[in-house]
Amino acid sequence: MAKWGSSRGNSLGYKIFITLIKTAGVFPAYGLLRLVTLYYFIFPGKAAKPLMYYFRKRLGYSYLKAKWAVYENFNYLGRSIIDKFVLMSGMPSPFTRNDDGIDHLNQMVERGTGGLLVSAHVGNWEAAGHLLKRLKTKINIVMYDGEHEKIKQYLDSVRERSFNVILIKNDISHIYEINEAIRRNEFVCIHADRFVEGNRTIEGKLLGATAKFPIGPFVLATTFEAPVSFVFALKEGVKHFHFFASPGKVYPKGKPGIEAMLEDYLRKVETMIKAYPLQWHNYFPFWNEELVQQNLTNK
Repeated sequence: MAKWGSSRGNSLGYKIFITLIKTAGVFPAYGLLRLVTLYYFIFPGKAAKPLMYYFRKRLGYSYLKAKWAVYENFNYLGRSIIDKFVLMSGMPSPFTRNDDGIDHLNQMVERGTGGLLVSAHVGNWEAAGHLLKRLKTKINIVMYDGEHEKIKQYLDSVRERSFNVILIKNDISHIYEINEAIRRNEFVCIHADRFVEGNRTIEGKLLGATAKFPIGPFVLATTFEAPVSFVFALKEGVKHFHFFASPGKVYPKGKPGIEAMLEDYLRKVETMIKAYPLQWHNYFPFWNEELVQQNLTNK
């Protein structure tokens, strides 16, 4: 599980795409991406099986529709990486956007409360974080440090840092950083749909089946009684982003607050999935049913 955030790409691949983006623009890079996506579709590694389960069992797609959806899903993932480079590099952005709920975040800023902005691996999380830079408060984005060190260094060298990055590490230092940011009334953006093996989890139903979720974001929100907004940035067409943010909500301390927040979170994630099914980016056995099947196969 610790490798869930790892990328199959390499530093040379990133450099080729970044050079193409800088010299020819975003859309030629999208064209090259189609060829790269075809390679990963033919040789998907371990990613195809969980995606086929997702499309067939959870969304009810036919076999052929699910296979095409896997290809398009890989293409969306590649475009999200290209989009991230464009948004973070300081180059002129070719993208348009519309906002649903940005006023909710502005109200949180005006009240001086800060809070947790919680999302999932649906759409483009890094793009959402970059789009938040227009808010008049400091933004902290919690990321899994799963990239190869050389890739991460290259990304750092080309991007314009408009936010603070808190890296999830094997120790608990990132927890202290998150706590301090909340105490300073800043925004902390975090996923709540992946966990590292050994961490505490909580179970909930998503798309009709039970899955495990990291309990950490829910404990943090309820312990500090920080306002929570569920935030997503989804791609519509080639050039357009649709940004969503729910009203800030404070959940009570303890188990009731954790369970209430989890339920709200799952309903919001499910709404996003049903509206944008091809932009689901969890490439591992996500649901408990999948894990059982995997364990039986491995015996």
